[in-house]
Amino acid sequence: MNKKALVVDSDFFFVEFLSGLLEKRGYQVCKAYDGKQGIASLDKGPYDMVFAELVMPKVDGRQFFEVARRRFTGNRCPLVALSGTLVEQMEDLDEIGADYFIAKGPIAKLSIRLNDFIAELESHPGPAPVEKIILQTGGVFPRRDAMELLGSLEFYRAAVNCLGVGMLILDKDTRILNVNAAALSLFDRPLADLLNLPVMDAFPPNRSGDLSSALKATARRCPSPPSAFFAGLKGRMVRAVLSPLCLNAQPAGWVLALEGAIG
Repeated sequence: MNKKALVVDSDFFFVEFLSGLLEKRGYQVCKAYDGKQGIASLDKGPYDMVFAELVMPKVDGRQFFEVARRRFTGNRCPLVALSGTLVEQMEDLDEIGADYFIAKGPIAKLSIRLNDFIAELESHPGPAPVEKIILQTGGVFPRRDAMELLGSLEFYRAAVNCLGVGMLILDKDTRILNVNAAALSLFDRPLADLLNLPVMDAFPPNRSGDLSSALKATARRCPSPPSAFFAGLKGRMVRAVLSPLCLNAQPAGWVLALEGAIG
């Protein structure tokens, strides 16, 4: 049976580099260029190993690994986190959900490191080590401005997560990119089951018409006024307010606020 691997990274050239390395070792490689595509690609498995960058747009590596870990429960598939910016600075690696961590570095050194790492996994398959270890490549250090940017993103993510109003971020294809804690309390599903799910599938069927109308009304131009409707979620009536998400006056998705999520 052919070996199969999944590579997820927003850097096209790195995806090509790692895919080429894996193909030379006899793997059929599935490629994804952000965490959202990576989640969709999980359905194309099973895989013998999965590689994903931690810092990606839309759905980041942590969220991707949360979904992958839930999807692969009971299956032996090594989950490998890659990063050239963040992984060296992390103290609690257990929160990420990956089995192995590789710090990116110069391509020549990284090629040797990855080949040795894959060969070790192939020759000694088995449970991942209990103690999480970062496999260093050497020669690259995180830039201060990059670390400050990532710290700022973590701050705003924490702020959104502690809002008393439920919030869902939707992509242009209406699939869910993120859900904050208040919104999660209204759905009988964990975050891993909601990520990349069409938002229509998350709402009761009797409110699908209202949600569809709101999506159409706010998709016509950017910016446009928000559209609101009421929906019953988990025995609670909430007011759903859908607003277009605009970047440079162009539609990039929606923000769905659920008022009354906490009461």
